[in-house]
Amino acid sequence: MHWGKGNFTRSVAFRWMISYAVILFIPVILSVIVYSQTRGIVEYEIERANSAMLQQVRYIVDGELHQTESLAAQLSIHSDVQKLLNDSQEESAYLIYKTKQELNKLLSTNDFIKGIYVYSNVHHAVLSSETYVEDRMFYALKHETDDFTYEDWIKLMKVQQPGRYVLLPVETQGKSIITPSYIRSFPMQAGDGPAGTLLFPLNVEKIQTMLENIDWVEQGRVFIMDANDQILFQNAGEAAPVPTSYHDWSNRGSGTFTGHFQGTESMITIESSDTTGWKYVSVFPTDVFWERAKDIQTMNVFGLLVCFAIGGAVIYYFSRKNYDPVKQLVSVFSRNALPAAGADLDEYSFIRRSVLETIRERDDMSNKHDQQLRVLQNYYLGRLLKGQADRNVPLSELSKAHRLAWTSDRFAVLLFYVESDEDEAKLLAMSQFIVSNILKDVVGDRLSIHFADVDGTLAAVVNVDPEREEQWKDDMEDALAQASEFITGRYKLRFTTAGSDLQTGLDGVHQAFLQALEAQEYRMVLGEGMMIWYGDVKPSESSYFFTVNDQMVLINFLKADEFDKAKQMIDNVVQQAFQRQSSLEIAKCVLLDVATTLIKTIPDQEQAGIAWDEWRPLKRLLSCATKTEFHQELLDILNRVFGVLRSKLAVQTSAGIGDKVTAFVQENYSDKNLSVSMIGDFFRLSPQYISRLFREQTGQGLHDYISQTRVDAAKTLLHEGASIDDTASRVGFASGHAFIRVFKKYEGITPGKYKSIQ
Repeated sequence: MHWGKGNFTRSVAFRWMISYAVILFIPVILSVIVYSQTRGIVEYEIERANSAMLQQVRYIVDGELHQTESLAAQLSIHSDVQKLLNDSQEESAYLIYKTKQELNKLLSTNDFIKGIYVYSNVHHAVLSSETYVEDRMFYALKHETDDFTYEDWIKLMKVQQPGRYVLLPVETQGKSIITPSYIRSFPMQAGDGPAGTLLFPLNVEKIQTMLENIDWVEQGRVFIMDANDQILFQNAGEAAPVPTSYHDWSNRGSGTFTGHFQGTESMITIESSDTTGWKYVSVFPTDVFWERAKDIQTMNVFGLLVCFAIGGAVIYYFSRKNYDPVKQLVSVFSRNALPAAGADLDEYSFIRRSVLETIRERDDMSNKHDQQLRVLQNYYLGRLLKGQADRNVPLSELSKAHRLAWTSDRFAVLLFYVESDEDEAKLLAMSQFIVSNILKDVVGDRLSIHFADVDGTLAAVVNVDPEREEQWKDDMEDALAQASEFITGRYKLRFTTAGSDLQTGLDGVHQAFLQALEAQEYRMVLGEGMMIWYGDVKPSESSYFFTVNDQMVLINFLKADEFDKAKQMIDNVVQQAFQRQSSLEIAKCVLLDVATTLIKTIPDQEQAGIAWDEWRPLKRLLSCATKTEFHQELLDILNRVFGVLRSKLAVQTSAGIGDKVTAFVQENYSDKNLSVSMIGDFFRLSPQYISRLFREQTGQGLHDYISQTRVDAAKTLLHEGASIDDTASRVGFASGHAFIRVFKKYEGITPGKYKSIQ
């Protein structure tokens, strides 16, 4: 094909390019999938690592908070502290010293808190691990700022505090820092208000150090919020602005999500504490994690572009290289201009169509040649069998000209008579084709055989090799038996084969054909479905055995109404005519003579003439092909002749037949087989004739008389109490339903009704 625009999309080269491109895209698509999966895995690992670090912070902070709250609970019931808070007298210096020492000891064991402050409501003073001063002085030393007044502080100390975290300005190293602090009131006094308040400023430096150890913390923010969504700690220090979106985090549980924080797309991870209700939040820009991933993405995109460029060049090169042989084949098969040949087909379709057309043309020529050869073979073999072939042409030249595989000058002829068990017209029409092809397959490896249709009869010329002359009949019989079994089972066909003896030369083929025809006639003697050889049925000399005396005997049997003896005599004649060594010509003449003798016994010449014209006995006998058919036709003629003779006899002896029939019916009405036909057979008259004589003499139909006689007898039985079924059986009805129907016809009521009114 040309690489022009019009044909390129239909060309196999275009399909190759598409196929190669699909193959190229497979690793590309896999790379994209792997990259996307890798990105997801990296994101998942980052989220898990981030969550794990926050969980670690949460575990540490929750533990410290638990210790802090436990320490507050321990101090609230400490005996020295209770004495100091509840003693309204002048404070004991020793008790203050002792309590302060205890606070120092507790403070040294817990580095999560920066100090322990005990405010006494009674003494208006604050005891710490460092000093014991009045409340105003303590405020001035630790909490005084412009935004947090003394009144605010004293109010916080005097109000009942159940235990919570607050942000208070706490003086540390000369400057005031907003510090998360745990505040809790002591148990109530007898009067109003608590006895005092316990205050623990938390160690902000420790928590800051802990948060700074988180990866990428310098590029993000970490927050710790209490249960009231108050930010207690953050890694950016006190000066860092409080995020405006942190209130939205309170509605989320633990997990990681992507959102915007201060205008930057960030990965936000939240861990919630089940014990304290605090939230630990980390916020990191997504760019921090994907800086290296972007480099990998850039490299992948660049690599894919390089793959497309190199792959496209390779695809074009190999498509062009592989297309050249196909183009050459198209040029070989193309009969028209190349573009026109491929206008509606691709190259492979065009080559396939061209090859198929070439094969089809070759097969058509071969089939026509075979058909012509078979016609010539059939014509030549038919003339050869009839003795009309040219005998001057050498046998080898005839064999070569008609493709007949003859290897010797010894021939035999087989004739096939084919019949169908199912008598299917289409199957019988194909019977010669079926039998000839199957026999050729079975016999072909042992004998050379060729078939021909001779006047509607399937004939076969068998060429026998001299080395197999002794056993060729056995081989043929075995093959015929094998083929007959298959054909009968598969196609419901049966055939009889008649074969000749071996003959020499082309003249011998005609002689063998005549022998096979003569052998075929013995089907009527030997029956069907057999192999009949001419050598086995060659008749001997025989005389005409149906003499004048035999004719007189047969005529006497007929006149004396001896039907059985006449039939026996005909059986013997047929059996003698079809003996194995009898002449078929004499047998046919004898059978025709028997038929003529039978018709001659009819006394009325006019009626005998009608019999010859209507029965056509000679024509029917001559159309018979088997012994059974001859026998059946003679018996049919015998029955017809006896019918005529008995009718004549009945006319002469018909006087008083009515009384005889009446007596016969009265004696046999209980017989279920009693009928007009049975009565006619008994009196040797036809059913129609005896019925007519009975009506003429009695004035009643014979069938009605039989039914009336049975009904009368049934009435007697019913009067005696017999059942309906028993009565029907005893008077000769086949069933109770038939009895009821006939009884009602003649009596007007059913047998049951008749029985009930008697």
